Amino acid sequence: MPNFNIGLSALTTSQHALEVISNNIANAGTEGYHRQRVHHAALPPTTIGRFRIQTGVETASIERIRNGVAEASLTTAISDSSNVSQLLTLERQIEAAFLNENTSLVEDLDRFYAEISSLSALPDESAQRVAVVEAGARLADTIREASNRLTELRSAIRFQLDIEFDGLNSQMQELSDLTETINLLDAQGVPANAELDQRDSLLTDIAERVGVSRSDLVNNQLNLRIGFNSISIGSRVNEFNLVQSQNGELGVTLDDSDTPIDLQSGKITALLEVYNSTLPRYQERLDTFARELMQKVDSVHATGLGPHGAFQNLTGTRSVPFFNRPLSESGIEFPVQAGELSISVTDPAGVRRTEVITIDPSVDTVSDVATRISSLGGLSANVNSNSGQLLISTISGYTFDFAGGIDSQPDITGVSGTSLPSLSGVYEGETNQNLTFEFSGSGEVGLTNDLFVDVYDSQGLFLTQLSIGDGYEAGTELEVVDGVKIAFSRGTVNDTEQFSTRVTAEPDETGVLAALGINSFFRGVGAGSIELDPSVNNDLDRFASGATSDSADTGNLFRFAALEDERTLPGGLTFGQYLNEITTEIGFEINANESLERSLESLKIRLEEDRDAYSGVDVNEELARLQQYQRSYEAAIRVIQVSDEILNELISIVN
Repeated sequence: MPNFNIGLSALTTSQHALEVISNNIANAGTEGYHRQRVHHAALPPTTIGRFRIQTGVETASIERIRNGVAEASLTTAISDSSNVSQLLTLERQIEAAFLNENTSLVEDLDRFYAEISSLSALPDESAQRVAVVEAGARLADTIREASNRLTELRSAIRFQLDIEFDGLNSQMQELSDLTETINLLDAQGVPANAELDQRDSLLTDIAERVGVSRSDLVNNQLNLRIGFNSISIGSRVNEFNLVQSQNGELGVTLDDSDTPIDLQSGKITALLEVYNSTLPRYQERLDTFARELMQKVDSVHATGLGPHGAFQNLTGTRSVPFFNRPLSESGIEFPVQAGELSISVTDPAGVRRTEVITIDPSVDTVSDVATRISSLGGLSANVNSNSGQLLISTISGYTFDFAGGIDSQPDITGVSGTSLPSLSGVYEGETNQNLTFEFSGSGEVGLTNDLFVDVYDSQGLFLTQLSIGDGYEAGTELEVVDGVKIAFSRGTVNDTEQFSTRVTAEPDETGVLAALGINSFFRGVGAGSIELDPSVNNDLDRFASGATSDSADTGNLFRFAALEDERTLPGGLTFGQYLNEITTEIGFEINANESLERSLESLKIRLEEDRDAYSGVDVNEELARLQQYQRSYEAAIRVIQVSDEILNELISIVN
């Protein structure tokens, strides 16, 4: 009697094969889909008499075609590529902070120097004075904008990390759920091919966020290695936590552990690296540039004068948080050195004298500085207890400045003669010193023979001898030394009598004026707060272009211009070189990562091609298999038809 089961088994297995092949063709373009293959096995034979007759065929398994080695390599490549791509994106944003579409820090710095140079050639041009102030304001704005961009980028990274961790933990939950489903299907002996595809696709997404190495175990079990941590995927869901240390750095912990884990690759690793290291490094370098620029420019500006001349009052723009502590411990932003501060006071009669106070930042407070200034005739100083700012003012008719240079009249309290000396000129020396004038001979200025003045420096060394006797015209200026001039009125002088005067090249040896923001050009304490001082912005004649109030005086402009070549920044670099080093460094990092990104992308594409060549669907091959199993299906139907015809004939014979 014919066996229908053999035909039915052939029909069923052919149908299974056709369904699998059709599914392969349908998913030929589906990302992450692995081609499946049907494996058949002969059914156990049955014994009829002396013979063992085969009983047909069955579907033994539906294999998911997968190259574990290639896919593990691809997972690693995806992590590395995602890491470099994210780094590159952030580095370009850092570069844009220094080189925006309209200008750059280097260009604005060069423009500031150029406008100062132009003003030194045209000191009386008010338009050029405007150009200098505007260039300074623009430079400050560009620095502040760059700092704000870096700060905003860091905040954006922090926000993005929160999103990435939410997404990562959601994916870990999904991975755990998939694993449970796969385990359940395995226990039932049901292929979990679709779920395994989903798991591989999910692992690819996870790998983009964190560096993942996978180990596939028997029975579709999976171990993951994230950084140096091994994770077994099961019913327990692993949770990643973003934590912040006391120093402000962000780290990653796993589950309930307090120990940070070390991630090796992926987008999150790049975000953490830029947040913790790269951005703070560039922010610190920009701050260093801005602070040094403010300190140097403000030191020059504080010790100069504009056309408005000396001051009746000044208020520091920089606060001292703890003004009753020594300056070195007061929280002051800019360093103060031990040394002398020279203050020139002009009385109502126009007589200008220079007073000197000493400052030791390890001992003296800003309140001590205020007290010493107040002890000078005509001046009053105090510290605002709310703001921590130093205020200096004068009594009626007095003015003051920090320009140093030469006093209008020397101190002649020890001289008994009637001739009055007067000083003029611009001191061109490099050191502060007291010049001592000693009369050689007694008599009438301009009339007595062999009447001289001997000049000595602070160490008592002889500098020069001036003739003021017969042939000297009273009131005529005589060259002393380093641009200092002296004139004597008619009158008498006495042998060996002396008088002295101070000439000041460096009015502020301490840096306290810039630290407190006294007569400053900039305001602020770092890159994020730098701006043009409003007093200069609102009154262009406050810009201290000279050592005197003469608008044609360009003495201070040369000091400003000299800052261009001053090597005060780390590495012995000038301001321009330091900025160029910053932009070159970030440019080098971008170029290196662009090259690495191209290499990793090429590797990823090659690994994807290897994976697809092994696991992907070749439509032509599947169509050939489709025809093969179509014929098998048709043949199985014919077997059943023949069996049915034989059975009908047997039944008709019996009947």
